[in-house]
Amino acid sequence: MKKTFLEKSVVVTLLLGSSVFLGGTCVFAEEPIENFTLGEFVVTASRVATNKVDTPANISVITKEAIADNNYSDAAEAISKVPGVNVLGSGAKGTSMGQDKILINGDERVLVLIDGRRVNLGSSGNYSADWLPPVNAIERIEVLKGAGSALYGTDAVGGVINVITKKGNELDSHVTLRAATGSWNTEQYGITAGGATKGGLGVFVSASKDRRGNYSYKGIDGDVKKMPNSGFNTEGFNLKLDQQVGRDNRVTMQFEHLNAEGGSPFRYNRLGASDRHKRLNNNVNLRYDWNESADNSGYVQVYNNYQHAQFSSDVAANQSDFTDSTAGLELQQNFKLSKNNELTAGLEYYKTKVSNDVMFEGEKEITNKAAFVEDRWQFAETWQLNTGLRLDHHNEYGSEITPHVALNKKFNEDSNVYLSWGKVFNAPNVQDLYWKQYDSDYNSWTLGDPNLKPEKGEVWTLGTNMKISEKTNLATSVFYSDIKDAIDWEYNSSDNSSKATNINKEKRRGMELNINHKFDKNLSGRVSYTYLKVKQNKENGEGFVREEKNKPNIYRVGLDYKNNEWLFNADLTAVTGQNKAAYTDKSYVILDLGAQCKINKNAKIFIKGYNLTNARYQEYGGYIYDSVAFVSTPYAAYPMPSRSFIVGMEYNF
Repeated sequence: MKKTFLEKSVVVTLLLGSSVFLGGTCVFAEEPIENFTLGEFVVTASRVATNKVDTPANISVITKEAIADNNYSDAAEAISKVPGVNVLGSGAKGTSMGQDKILINGDERVLVLIDGRRVNLGSSGNYSADWLPPVNAIERIEVLKGAGSALYGTDAVGGVINVITKKGNELDSHVTLRAATGSWNTEQYGITAGGATKGGLGVFVSASKDRRGNYSYKGIDGDVKKMPNSGFNTEGFNLKLDQQVGRDNRVTMQFEHLNAEGGSPFRYNRLGASDRHKRLNNNVNLRYDWNESADNSGYVQVYNNYQHAQFSSDVAANQSDFTDSTAGLELQQNFKLSKNNELTAGLEYYKTKVSNDVMFEGEKEITNKAAFVEDRWQFAETWQLNTGLRLDHHNEYGSEITPHVALNKKFNEDSNVYLSWGKVFNAPNVQDLYWKQYDSDYNSWTLGDPNLKPEKGEVWTLGTNMKISEKTNLATSVFYSDIKDAIDWEYNSSDNSSKATNINKEKRRGMELNINHKFDKNLSGRVSYTYLKVKQNKENGEGFVREEKNKPNIYRVGLDYKNNEWLFNADLTAVTGQNKAAYTDKSYVILDLGAQCKINKNAKIFIKGYNLTNARYQEYGGYIYDSVAFVSTPYAAYPMPSRSFIVGMEYNF
């Protein structure tokens, strides 16, 4: 039911008026302003905690402080602000039951982990950013850009996203409440509670609800209009229990639940007026860590990821009901071979079952076994060499070895330069292999190919992190990938079908430039530029041809101001060089603004404005035609939302 203007006004008045009730003015607790430094530990690049300056990889970290200061609504918003990362939002969540893919360096072959546990679907090989844990449950997010196949195997061609959730044992006992409202009848609610008992049992629990009505977008004609059937309702629940065993061991149990439903207004060739989606995700994990603080730490874990999705439509061919269930086992052990030499080794096994009578004609199964090892050798005072090797055995494609070599030179505790090379291997997913679906309305087929070859290739990355002054950090990187037998979907007009096929070769190159500067103790800024070029050779006599459904140039500028009373954020994103054959505009500019007032140490209120420039843009490229009205007027396939606002409050006790 829609809220009236009066109801919305009451909510906003309560949020703002609470500042008077809770203390009258906005006051931040005095906090030390940290200098920019690489002196933080990351775990994703080597599967074990290493200092970032000693890590020969392009890796970004989103901290819980950054999440709190920016009042991100979800993990997708937080990830989308990282240079080199794009989230292919469709405007309507769950458009095709998980279409918000995460791209790193323009590559959708990205492995997603939650606390180091693989969650990618066997059906599509992706994991939607919409399904990640709620932001109030996240400790930090690590983004590894570049090949990760040598440690993580298939799906890790473009990079790895590792969402690390909070532990009750690492928190003071607390309860946090969050509520927000905004444009298009948006409502967001969240509650978290955590802490530890005297007996060493840590408990962290979070629950969230996010719903929204039909959103507005700017059409090709320049008019702002509502997207029918685009509302959604999502509910999530996360539980994490960790019990200390002895002095340095721990047992952890996790449960993640997501229930989502809403409209799916986009079809392949027209806007859908009544298509709906429902999704249920239930993931459970049991893990035992030993010698947590020692050099010979290790763990073993078992997990099961379960997804059930339903897609209803008036068109029988568009209906779908499927399950995607993965059971896995992981074992990892770290070794201190000498003062300057460490080694990590492990075993992995997972089995995925996908059931869909419409798309796959029954149940399909994927099994993968793997062994991996990485050696980290500091062969001189400031030089480090990382070498690794992984052996995968896929039930469809047999054994494949993916090595990697990375060299790191550390200049000081805040500066380094690195060069990495790695082989990549990506097996076709169930959709690529077995999708077979007929659309009687259009007399068309969607066809996978069980004879597809796996994608193989290599990726190079050269980068540096430099502290060029006490207030300024500079990070740069360039990458190049060469993939043989890249998998793509192509339309064939001769038989009106869309088919999975192996492209002979795909070359991908790009660069990333980041500058962070602290003007004074209150004001800091950041500037980034990313460049991407993708070329494909389809063996059709044309040679290498540029692939146009990507964003060649992305510029980002941000400012953050924080004093004892207020916090302000500004984020500007500009995209240029898009192909008009795939996007409505060659370029666009988006401005997001946020303000936060911390009433006291326990309460804050905030307001955010998105796309204040009211830009017309899409994350997905492509057009569709309104064949329902029997006209050839084109529409942007997945238009993103127009200008919107949200206001909210958070309280701790």
